[in-house]
Amino acid sequence: MRLVCRLSDIGKLNEVASYVDAILLDDGVTIEKDIALVAELGLLPIYNLCEMIFPSMLKEYKSKIMRTRDLGCYYYITDIGLAHILKAMGLIERTIYDPITMITNRLDAKIYQEYGFASIGLSNEITLADTRQMIVSAEIKAFLQVFGYRGMLHTRRRLVTLYQNKIEASFPMNHLTIEEATRKDTFPIVENSLGTKIYRSHIICLLNELNKINLEYAYMDGFGIQDETFIEVLRLFDAVRKGKNKKTAVEALDSLNLPVHDGFAYQDSIYVKEEF
Repeated sequence: MRLVCRLSDIGKLNEVASYVDAILLDDGVTIEKDIALVAELGLLPIYNLCEMIFPSMLKEYKSKIMRTRDLGCYYYITDIGLAHILKAMGLIERTIYDPITMITNRLDAKIYQEYGFASIGLSNEITLADTRQMIVSAEIKAFLQVFGYRGMLHTRRRLVTLYQNKIEASFPMNHLTIEEATRKDTFPIVENSLGTKIYRSHIICLLNELNKINLEYAYMDGFGIQDETFIEVLRLFDAVRKGKNKKTAVEALDSLNLPVHDGFAYQDSIYVKEEF
């Protein structure tokens, strides 16, 4: 199992290097430099291209891949159009395909794995029991988020901008949340040029289950979490995967008072049971 993390600040790279195996790097003007920095530390750089891409944007994204293909990085994608480009370029074995919620049964999982991906992301809306069974029965190399805020909605619409236009007012676009009218839950929301992402109101934390899931990549996201806190969480996950005292680690994580919720880990979502 490889631990993968996404950092809000690349400057924290040296502080997490001893706890993880790979870094998920967001797209940006310094991406080539960032890939080199990660590689110099002996970690695997994974270029985050996990966006919904319009056909008109494929040429741009192909150029991004061309500029980085010789740097040894892997690619993290959610758009199947990019998968076809990466396969044509001979890079499919360095590609992690994660459609977030789509792969819910062993039949789909096996088909996607046979396409040649390095790893595939399983649905984050099925139980851990189903996830474990799918990994074993389909013999797949799985990618799964084990810590952090999970995405709940991804749309090409720029929802925050639309709302600002409606109320004829503007406000800073960072650290935004929206509140549900009935349950009073708050959900982090992020808008960029490619649309809007809304995250669940609570953090998923699978520390107690970490070594019970046969994962190729265990992904940890630091979005919305203080850097110092996230680094401590990384340390605890690394200790547990290396066989250290799990009870002590779980107690230490509980003491951080994070808004943790199991999500779909132990309760059924919508799926066809007979396919598992």
